Amino acid sequence: MSSSSQRKPVSSADPKTHDILEDRHQFKPPADKPTASHGWRFWAVFVSLSISAFLSALEGAVVSTALLSISRAVNAGENYIWMVNVYFLTSAAVQPLYSQLADIWGRRWPMITALCIFALGSGIAGGSTSASMLIGVRTIQGLGAAGINVLVEIIICDLLPLRERGQFMGFMFFFIVLGSTRGPFLGGILVDRVSWRWVFYLNLPFCGLCLVLLLLFLRVQRPNSGESTKESLKKVDFPGLFILCGAISSLLYALTYGGTRYDWSHPSIVVSFVMGIAGIALFFIYQVSPLCTHPAMPKALFGNRTSVAALLATFMQLMVSYVPLYFLPVYFQAVQRASPTRSGVQIIPFSATFCVSGLVGGILVSKLGRLKGVHIVSFALQIVSLGTFTLLDGNSTMAVWVILQLIFGWSVGMPNPSLLTAIQADIPDSLNAASTGAFAFVRSVATIFTVSVPAAVFVNRFDQLLTTTDVVRDPAIQAALARGLAYEKASRDFINSFPQEIQDGIISLYELSLERVWYVSMAFAGAGFLFVLLEKNLVTREEKDTSQFELLSDTAKS
Repeated sequence: MSSSSQRKPVSSADPKTHDILEDRHQFKPPADKPTASHGWRFWAVFVSLSISAFLSALEGAVVSTALLSISRAVNAGENYIWMVNVYFLTSAAVQPLYSQLADIWGRRWPMITALCIFALGSGIAGGSTSASMLIGVRTIQGLGAAGINVLVEIIICDLLPLRERGQFMGFMFFFIVLGSTRGPFLGGILVDRVSWRWVFYLNLPFCGLCLVLLLLFLRVQRPNSGESTKESLKKVDFPGLFILCGAISSLLYALTYGGTRYDWSHPSIVVSFVMGIAGIALFFIYQVSPLCTHPAMPKALFGNRTSVAALLATFMQLMVSYVPLYFLPVYFQAVQRASPTRSGVQIIPFSATFCVSGLVGGILVSKLGRLKGVHIVSFALQIVSLGTFTLLDGNSTMAVWVILQLIFGWSVGMPNPSLLTAIQADIPDSLNAASTGAFAFVRSVATIFTVSVPAAVFVNRFDQLLTTTDVVRDPAIQAALARGLAYEKASRDFINSFPQEIQDGIISLYELSLERVWYVSMAFAGAGFLFVLLEKNLVTREEKDTSQFELLSDTAKS
């Protein structure tokens, strides 16, 4: 047995974590060199984790195009949006909980349990007969997805040294981005060709395959503290979980109904938004306070410059990554006047490069052994490409918008696999679970904002132009486009129904509103660029200190 396996692991649920010294020169992991190749059991586990991550990402996106059909089938009425929101609410709020459970009870059974919960929610969702039933089981799905999102990355970090994680994370993010970008397309096909119920049933055979692989091959050591279940549960940060659930619920309410049911200045929206932001801030304050004896996100993580910078860069990265998926179709259909099908084809340059560039970025950082340079170049390209998006208009040629999409797709995909590596580069491997939980939580919170913020910018700018310019004077047309309806009406058929002069005016409003979206996104990319400048230019470790979570031999029992 190596010396690393004899050392008592530091858990994110252990109060001693507060005292960990993050200085890289003081942390010296044992010289446990990785092997040049991985066995077939490793690959079986990796395939099952990749499929699980794909299913979780797919389920977050596939419902979008099927939502109207599902809403009509179960008579959801105005509550239809919560079929989407509760999934993101639960998957975001309980992710830190899973990272603690992984440190207390090991990786195997929390992962298998999360996948079972996800499969259970999927099966019941497919058989739902009412809106309340579907919303309830989407909550169950979200609970399972939360564990999948955190644990697949924790397990990969346990099995691989820091130097190798980038390339494997690149493959993982390929499946995640593939699920996120192609989910709406698949949802449309399932609704048109089969039934909306298969949006959920489709998960079941793949969940079954993953469960078999994990049960057979994910046999890892687990912590043996000798504590009872009751004593172990005392190490779970339930107060922090309660704060998070309240904060994210409040945020989702404000972002769901602001600008639609109520004006953004309505007291209920303002109060909900402020309470949501304050709640998230309170959660982080609580994590580093003496009141929190077993933090889900320990003080050692927030006391490290590189880790904090990479977490903030992760938030900014998510804030811009998916904006083209939602607003380039508006440009193509309203400004270029393409059909919905054609606009789906026109956005392929972005979605394809977004998927592939993660693979390249992961391999690159593994070969170079450094992260900062890749991050700086990526965020710089994001700023440039988003800035040039503002030049797009009705006269822009195909060559222009294809090249811009290719550049932006590469810029947002390249850093994806290595942001978690950057968070972990200057802290010990014993904080893998805590750092991965923080990373997944930040991504989930950013996902809540990534559509709602640019949508609010677009709607507010469009409404402002309607009332402050004489481009569209007809009150009936103004009413048809105001209060968020401009996004819904962004179609060739709607615009072509008016005389040419009015068409030109409406198109100009879309151009100016989209321009504001690109500028705001560019500001987020600029903030991300500043954050990655704060990262230390570290060489990634070729050793690992995670032997307490290694794959066991075929004869060992987990």
